[in-house]
Parts: sequence; structure tokens; C-alpha cells
Amino acid sequence: MPQLLWPKILTFVVPAEYTEALDHLFSIIRILIMAEERKNYSAKESTALVISTGAVKLPSPQQLLARLLVISMLAGLGELRGIGAIGLLKILPEIIHPKLVDLWKTRLPEFLQPLEGKNISIVLWETMLLQLLKESLWKINDTAWTIQLSRDFKQQMGSYSNTSIEKKFLWKALGTTLACCQDSDFVNSQIKEFLTAPNQLGDQRQGITSILGYCAENHLDIVLKVLKTFQNQENFFMNRCKSLISGKKSLTKTDVMVIYGAVALHAPKKQLLTRLNQDIVSQVLFLYGQCSQVLGMSVMNKDMDLQMSFARSITEIAIAVQDAEDQEFKFSSKEMLIGYMLDFIRDEPLDSLASPVRWKALIAIRYLSKLKPQLSLLDHLNILEENIRSLLPLPSLENLKSEGQTDKDKEHIQFLYERSMDALGKLLKTMMWDNTDEEGCQEMFNLLRMWVVSPKEWERERAFQITAKVLTNDVEAPENFQIGSLLGLLAPHSCDTLPTIRQAAASSAIGLFHIRGIQLEVERLQRLQEGLESDDEQVQIKISSKIAKIVSKFIPNEEILMFLEETLDGLESLNHTCTKACGIWMITVLKEQGAALEDQLLEILSTIYHHMPVLRQKEESFQFTLEAVSQIASFHMDTVVVNLLQKPLPFDRDTRTLWKALAEKPASSGKLLRALIDKLETELEDDIARVEAISVACAMYEVISLGTSITHSYPKLFTLLLKLVSCTLGQKMPTSPQSLRRRVMQQGEQQQIPDPCRLSTATLRCLQAQAMREGLAKESDEGDNLWTLLSSPSTHHIGACSLARSMAVWQHGVILDIMGQLLSSLTSSSENYRITGTAFFSELMKEPILWKHGSLQDVLILMDQSAWDSNATLRQMAIRGLGNSASGAPHKVKKHKQLMLESIIRGLYHLARTEVVCESLKALKKILGLLTDRDVSFYFKEIVLQTRTFFEDEQDDVRLTAIFLFEDLASLTGRRWKIFFAEEIKKSLISFLLHLWDPNPKIGVACRDVLIVCIPFLGLQELYGVLDHLLDQDLPRARDFYRLFCMKLAKKNQEILWILHTHSYTFFTSSWEIIRSAAVKLTDAIILNLTSQYMELLDREQLTTRLQALRQDPCISVQRAAEAALQTLLRRCKETSILL
Repeated sequence: MPQLLWPKILTFVVPAEYTEALDHLFSIIRILIMAEERKNYSAKESTALVISTGAVKLPSPQQLLARLLVISMLAGLGELRGIGAIGLLKILPEIIHPKLVDLWKTRLPEFLQPLEGKNISIVLWETMLLQLLKESLWKINDTAWTIQLSRDFKQQMGSYSNTSIEKKFLWKALGTTLACCQDSDFVNSQIKEFLTAPNQLGDQRQGITSILGYCAENHLDIVLKVLKTFQNQENFFMNRCKSLISGKKSLTKTDVMVIYGAVALHAPKKQLLTRLNQDIVSQVLFLYGQCSQVLGMSVMNKDMDLQMSFARSITEIAIAVQDAEDQEFKFSSKEMLIGYMLDFIRDEPLDSLASPVRWKALIAIRYLSKLKPQLSLLDHLNILEENIRSLLPLPSLENLKSEGQTDKDKEHIQFLYERSMDALGKLLKTMMWDNTDEEGCQEMFNLLRMWVVSPKEWERERAFQITAKVLTNDVEAPENFQIGSLLGLLAPHSCDTLPTIRQAAASSAIGLFHIRGIQLEVERLQRLQEGLESDDEQVQIKISSKIAKIVSKFIPNEEILMFLEETLDGLESLNHTCTKACGIWMITVLKEQGAALEDQLLEILSTIYHHMPVLRQKEESFQFTLEAVSQIASFHMDTVVVNLLQKPLPFDRDTRTLWKALAEKPASSGKLLRALIDKLETELEDDIARVEAISVACAMYEVISLGTSITHSYPKLFTLLLKLVSCTLGQKMPTSPQSLRRRVMQQGEQQQIPDPCRLSTATLRCLQAQAMREGLAKESDEGDNLWTLLSSPSTHHIGACSLARSMAVWQHGVILDIMGQLLSSLTSSSENYRITGTAFFSELMKEPILWKHGSLQDVLILMDQSAWDSNATLRQMAIRGLGNSASGAPHKVKKHKQLMLESIIRGLYHLARTEVVCESLKALKKILGLLTDRDVSFYFKEIVLQTRTFFEDEQDDVRLTAIFLFEDLASLTGRRWKIFFAEEIKKSLISFLLHLWDPNPKIGVACRDVLIVCIPFLGLQELYGVLDHLLDQDLPRARDFYRLFCMKLAKKNQEILWILHTHSYTFFTSSWEIIRSAAVKLTDAIILNLTSQYMELLDREQLTTRLQALRQDPCISVQRAAEAALQTLLRRCKETSILL
């Protein structure tokens, strides 16, 4: 039964009307044939069976092969009909042709293996079938058999629709069959037939193109010759008119242009290049040129079919040349053809995407760009920029699709969009990685930069889709290709607004490392990348941070700077979430690689500093910047300190903020302060303050002002800053190069001219404030005025003394440490610093506890030496220190009395500077209080004589101190100097009496006290009663007091009264009105009480002249006193009968 049944069923395989039943027919035939084979009949019996089938007309082997081979194409789509066809071929090789038994026995099982996985590419499957056809025809090697097969293929043209996969394969199979045919005349005739009557093929363009293309694989000369002849003989315009009338289409120039492309694509590579320019490219260009003419004139042609066909032909030609793999061949038409493609792209609208021309032109450019001659980098950049600008600025995909009227239109627009973006990505990838120059690659990628950070998210999305395509999938980059900059640009967008952008950004970032051959944790990164689909910002940030931690350690060290530059740019311009990602990536990389950045540190810091003025406008970005600097400082504190200290003074707001940011970290604040202390100590080693030292002080101000603990560093800080203040007294700021950084000036803000001493003093003031908070110092008795005093050259020593008095002497360790470090100031080469140290120690000398625990003995010796210095202020402070030692170490004063007295007494001769004189007087008063008359005997006379010279000094303090000292000297006369002192009292009595009414009330009181002490030396104890009037709350009038005093004195000692008179003249010209008045009133009282004997001795003429002059005094009180004195003189003269 099987022997009779399956041949009958085989007759239903070829007819087209049974196509739908083929899957069942194939199954039945396969079962029947296999049943027959099981009967173990001999080959002859089996063959006879087929032959003796009687009236059954079996299909010819060629018909059967043509039918089954075409249907087998469906197996690539997984259809049972196609699988059945290939299965049937497997068991029918003997029926098709005996020579195929061995070949198919080997090859067909190989064909079935890919089908088992059901994931074979349809293109690969088609190629396999065509290859099987070629091998079978080569094996059969029968021209007549091959010719018949081609006819049978042609006869089946009507069995399939033009759009079906079977029809497309049929054309290629027919072309392949003709390529294998060795009868050139037959091939020639078939090609001519197809060219003149293409309508028999169905879709004439696709059909003729496929057939002639595949035929050219072995018959290139024939195909080109026939094509050329066809071009020359055909009147395309007339053919078109005829086709319109008859309804039968004929080939157009556009069709022929496409055919040339297919012929080039399939032509033998060895033959192609020799004939390419003249026989193919020139013909395509000629045909395109003719199609672009109207009435013989070239015009801008916007015929989409023409453009598409031209682009297709050029693409296939370029692919063919590339496949030829001839390194010496140079495609001379390359630039011209690229120009045509660019023209197509330029003509496309930027607000819609309805045409595939842009897509096809991009493909053509990509393949053309691979050919030689190599285009220049500039050409590449221009080509890419034009193509990028033709696609990326398009409206969003939703807006593009909204132009479609039907769903099909919208699907078509989306299809074109996806294909166009894919083509652009491939073009960029091709041009970039075919370039062996790293800089060229970077330049080309830079074309995407503006789109990657575009404010429009759909533009960013497109840029990242292209970027991901460029950076992934087995890219081979130049050996020195740098990824740092690109990573900094792309990675933060792993937190962008769209999941597609986030995914592409992460893929691109990871792809960069694969490009450099760095192996990452692929599976873990993929899992993390999947999480970026989440719309939760916190989740995105967390995932991005984890990716950063994984990859940051692999960034090449020398590319960290470029990475940071990009992230800093991102902090300036990106949206909130991407900005946060920028900061996280930057900090993560610095944490991971900060220790190894020493060589790039200065450049990194400079880059960060450059961005700060702009970043300050974005608070979150600015905080990331500060954290970055802090992170760097945790590894390289000294370098960071040195770099920041180079900023111009006064520090701007950003620099101050950086210092504070470093100080805010508890782990680094102490380290920072130590680094600054070491730097300042180094800068001040030679006791000269340069701009670097002032910068350190300004930095210290920012650090200390935050409340940084100074407990352990206070002594060192205090002495260094005091030294700096001293060394900057009166200085102008040293010039420094202008800062090159960007600066955002506030409205109305002006560039300040810094004062070095003011800056240094501000830091010391800040230090003292912190010291008071920590119990290391106390409030100054000068209050805030201390700092004004300290920063002025004329009052600095006063400020230094006040500062010393603010020291917390109960903090023994602290103050002793300060003293130890400040001791060198007393011998410094800087005069200012010697003054500062001497002034500071001069106050400490009066603290007994410091004498007990400190080495003030050495200070005392140095003070004594400074008391002889030529600098008046230094002498003054040294003498003050010597005087103050009387309070701190009385025993030392007695031990060194001679040394100290000589130094102090010498100060009394410094008449040019009353400050030195006054200080000497005060010091003597303190020291003499500790000595006996025997201790002072040698110097007593000199001290008394010098002290008297200052009773009339213009400075209140000098007068007052001199009077005080004179009072104290009264107790040190001893027997040796008692008479001498009494005589000096007589000479000084006039000063004491007149200055009872001194403009300074304190001096009046001092004069009263000294009179009380000195009167006993003159034996005038009777005057105590008069002096008691000075103790009343309301002082008596000068005239009344003097008359009473002189009356008492006249009775006791006319000589002293006369001495007072002789000394009174000098006071008539006193600069103080009240003293002139008092002198005249005293003269009045003296005249009133002189005896006749002394009246005769009176120089009445001189006295009258002087009093007459005083009647013209500007002071009314003096005028009246003079008038009264004249009247008294006149009256006394009359009384004593003496003529005036």
C-alpha cells in the first residue's frame, strides 16, 4: 500500500493551490516513505515502484527541489510547513538527484540542528539554504539540469505573494541558480528577459535586483554588459509612457540604479574593485544625475524613492568595497557620495520624522566612512555634528507620533525613530573607534556633550541611547583612551528623570571600564542597574552610590582630575538629583583614591576653587565641594594648607568657607591647627613677617572662630600670633599676583586693601576670646580698646602690657610655656619684636608666682641691658619691667640694686622722651621703697637733682610722678644728705606751692602731701596749721592761702620767703594760666610780708615791668592778680618810703 500511496500524494506538493495543506501532506509522505523503507526492499524494487506508477504524473526533481527549498524558508520562522519541507528533503535526495545522497546526508542534519533551538536568525537560515542550493548544483554539475531548475523557479513566481518571505527567497534562489549555470548564453538571455519584462517577477525592483545581484556572484561580466546594453538601448521615458498605457510596468532608471548596488554587493571581490569606478559607481551617479534633471537642468530633487534608492545603492557599493578587504584600494568617490548623503539629511525637516531618507543616508555614510582614503578628523567632526543636529533636536517621540493620523502611521514613525537613532549610534561608534587617535575619539564624543546635559529630557534620552551604543558591545578603543572625563559626565545621570536615561547612563559608565579592559563585578552591577528602573529618588541615589563604590577604585589615577572637572561642571548645571549624584560620585572617588593623588593635588584643588564662586549659588553643590576639599585634606592636610594659603589676601568668602569646612571636621581640626602652627613658625623663623605668614594668621582666624579647641596649642599659638602682630606693625601688605579664579562680587562690594597688622591682630583677638572661653585667659582691663592699641605702632607697647595683664597667671603651666617661648623676643633682631617681648614681660615681672616658677632672673638681666637701648620705647618698657620687679621679687631688687638703679637713673636723662623719664621716675619710686638710705646713698643726690627738673614738666604724669618720688626721697636722706635735701626743698618749695592749684587735681593733692613731708626739713612745723586748710573739702582761695602761708613763713624764716620771691619770676611765663595767676598771687603775698630789709633788696623796676606785662595777659584772672600785686607793691613801697 505505501508503495502506491506516497507517490500519488507527492503530486500535490508542487501546485500552489495545495499550499495550505502542505504541512499535513509532508507528514503523510514522510510516514509512508519511512514505512516503505522498513520493508527492506532492494533499491531496484523501490525505484521500479516509482517508475511504474502508471497514470500518476510525478513532479520533476527540479520542480520538487524548487518547491521544497522555497517552502523550507518558513522553517526559519518556526512554521511546521517549512520544517516538514526540510524534513522531506532529507529523505528524498535520491529522488531529487542520486548525486545528492551523500551531500545531503551530511549537510541536512546540520541544517536541522539550529532549528531545534528555535532561535535561528531568518537571515542566517536563508544563507544556509542558498548555500545548500549552491553546493547541490555544484555536486550535480549538470548544466541542463540547472537550466531546468531555473525555469522551474521562474514558473513558481505566481505561487507566492510579492511581500512573502517565500517570494523573496525565490528571487534569490533563482539568481543563485543562474550564478551556478555554466551556459553563458542562457544566463545572458535570462537577464535580458528579466530586464525587458520584469513584471513576470512580481515586485519588479526587488525581484530583478535580487536575481541580478545573486547572478553576479559568478557572472559579473555578463550582468554588467547586459545592464550597460539595456541602459543604452532603452528609452526610459517612452517605456514609462507605455507602461502607463498598457498597465505593465517597466524598469526605471531608479530601478537600474538599485540593481547596480546589488550587483556590487554580490560581485566576486577580486573582480569588483577593477570594475567598480567605471562600470558601477559612474553608472549609478550618471543615472542619479539624469533622474535629478528637468529639461536637461539639474535641480534639487526631493523624490523620496530616488533618494532612498540612491542611498541603498551607495550603501551596498560601500559594503562591497569594505568586504573586498583590499587595504590598498582607495574609493575616489567617497567624499562626493558622503556629500550627497549629507545633502539628503539637510533637506529633512527638523520638526517631523515621516521619511526614512535620514535613516538610510546615515547607514550609507557609516559604510562610506570606513573606506579609504581616510577622512580627516575635522571632516569626521563636521559629518557627525550635522547628523547629530539633524536628529537630536527633533520634538519628543510622543509629539512626532501625534502627527500620524492612524495607529499604523504612529507605528511607522516609531519604527523610523528607533531605526534612525540606531543608525546614528552606529555611525558615531564606527567613526569614533575606527579612529586610532585618542584625542580624535574624545573630540568626536564631545559632540554629544551639549545633548547629554540638555534641559530637555527627550534630547538627553536620545544622547544617552547613542552613548550607550557607542560605549558598549565589545568596543576596541585606542590604547591610551581616557575614560575619566566621560565617566564624570555620564555617571551622575544614573539618577536622571527618565529610567531609559538612567539605564543608559549606567551602561555607558560600566562600558567605559570594559573599553579599558578592566574587569568589573558584572552580575552585581547588572542587578544594581535593574534597580534604576525605580522612580524613587532615594533608591536611585543609593544604587548610584553603590555603583560608584564598585567602580571608583578602577578609575586610572592619572584621570581623576578630568573626572573631578566633569563632576564639578555637573554640580553647576545639572538638575537636583543628578547634582546629588555628582557630589556622591566625587566624594566616593576621593575617598577611594584620595591617598594616591599627591602628584595631582594642586591641580585638583585649583579646579575645585575655580568652580566655587558659581557653586556657592547652589547650596547643596557648594556643600559637596567643601566636603571634597575636606576629604582631600584627610589624606594630604599639609598640601591642602599650603595651597589655600596661596590665595590672595584678604581671603574671599569662598576661601574662608573652605578653612571653616576643614575645621568643622573633628577628626581633622586638630591636625589642621597643628599644620598651620608649624607653617607660621617656619615663616617667622627670621622674625620677618611675609605675606605667607599673614595668610596663615587669616586661616587660623577662620579655624579658631569656629570654636576649635586650643587647650594644648594655646601657648604656641599665642606667642606666634603676638610675634606676627609685632612684626607687621606699620607694614603695608606685600604685593601678590592677582588671583585668576572667577569671583562673584556682591552688589556694592569693593575690593578691600588689607592691613597686615589688622589681620594679625584680629586673629590674636579671636584666639584670646577662645582662650577666655576655655579658662586660659581673662578679660583685658582695656576692653576692646586693647586691639586698637596693639595694632598701632605708637601704642603697641601699651597694648602688649595690657595683653600681658590679661594672662591667667593661675594657669601656671600655660603662662610658663608662653614665657619660655617668648623669651627669645628679648634678643630678637627685630626691634619691634624686642619691644613687644619687653613690654609683655614688663607686666609679668610684678607677679611673684611667676618669679617662683619661671626663669625671670634671665629676663631681669636682659631687661637691664635693654634699659640702655637707643630705642626710647624699648628703654621705657625695660625700665618698667625693672620697676615692676619690685612687686614680683623684692629680694632680687635688693640683690641687683646697683645694676638696676644705674639703668633707671640713666633714663632720667632721656629728656627727648618724657615717656622714658616718667617710667624711670615710677620705677625709682617702686624700687626705692624697698631700699634703705644706705642702699641709695651713692645715688641720692643725683636722683634728687634729676627729679626736681621734672616738677614743671608739661606732662601731668611726669610732674605727678616726680613729686611722688621727691616725697619718697625724704625718707632716704639719712644724716649724710639731710642738709642737702633741705636746700633742695627750698628750691622746690615754689613749685609745690604753685602746683597746689595745678590743672590736674591729683598733682595738687601730691603737692600738699609733699609739703607736709618736707616742712620739717625746714623747721617750719608751724605751717602745718596752714596746710590743714588744704584738707578741707572746699579748697581755700589761692590768694587767701598764700597770704596766710607767707604771713606764717615771714614770721619764721624771711630767707625762705625771699627765696620764694626770687624763684617766682620764672612762673610768670608758665603755659598754664592758673599757674601764672597763682605765681602773681603768691608774689602779692610775699611782697605783703617782706620786711623792710628785704623790700630794699627788691628789684622793684623789674617786678613792676613784669607785673605791668601781666596786666595784658589773655587771662582775666592773671590780669586782676597782676593789678592787685601792683597795688600791693605800691602800698608797701609807700609804707617803707621806697620810691618806685
